[in-house]
Amino acid sequence: METKLILQNDPLWKRLQNFSLDHPNAHFPFSKKLAKGENWTSSFTEKAIEEYKKFVYLCCTLPDGASPSEIVDKVWHMHLIYTQNYWEEFCPHILQKKLHHHPSQGCPPENGKHKNWFNETLKSYREIFQQEPPEEIWKLDSKALNKQNRSYFGKIVLLLSCVFMIYSCFENNNAGLGIFFTIIFSFVIIVLIIKSFSKNNESNKNNTDTGSDGTFFYTCGSDSSHGDGGSSGCGGGCGGCGGGD
Repeated sequence: METKLILQNDPLWKRLQNFSLDHPNAHFPFSKKLAKGENWTSSFTEKAIEEYKKFVYLCCTLPDGASPSEIVDKVWHMHLIYTQNYWEEFCPHILQKKLHHHPSQGCPPENGKHKNWFNETLKSYREIFQQEPPEEIWKLDSKALNKQNRSYFGKIVLLLSCVFMIYSCFENNNAGLGIFFTIIFSFVIIVLIIKSFSKNNESNKNNTDTGSDGTFFYTCGSDSSHGDGGSSGCGGGCGGCGGGD
């Protein structure tokens, strides 16, 4: 209860809660563009934006900044595209400080550090907001990858079953024609699977950094006058706003 009172009386939190990413006169506002671009429902998009604001609050108030989840990072990326809104309104008037995005380049020495940052962000989230981070927003991890891999495996089994059925239909009447169609169909299936898998991997590569053990980490950074910011070794640090001003 005391934490909630502190939040309610925090000027930064009040400004974030009153700030809307949607321009009132826009025919295709930020939230709709985000939902369409990511193929999200309007309710999920609203929740993602809410969690983005919480992340920004953590990034600006924690001594070492904060690290976003993949979903939150997508909202942040979209907001950064709205350069005038982000740099001329959001940072100077809402945050009252600069908030730069410094993604890690993911080389091995950084992996453990960034995973710790993300875990510390989740821990601070629980302490400050007095609730669990919504799993669908904050916990896309190796379980999600395993689920995705099972989905690909299921598709492969289904398509191979189709190939077997086609071959069986031709086997008794015209074995040569059955083999021909089976080879053609198998080739088409392999091409479609490879294209689909490559497209998904490229999407993950563009939106996330992956540690050597397959886990994700996401980083934010600050300008050099706040937090630790900048780059160290092989990637940007997650200094956030530093929370020291």
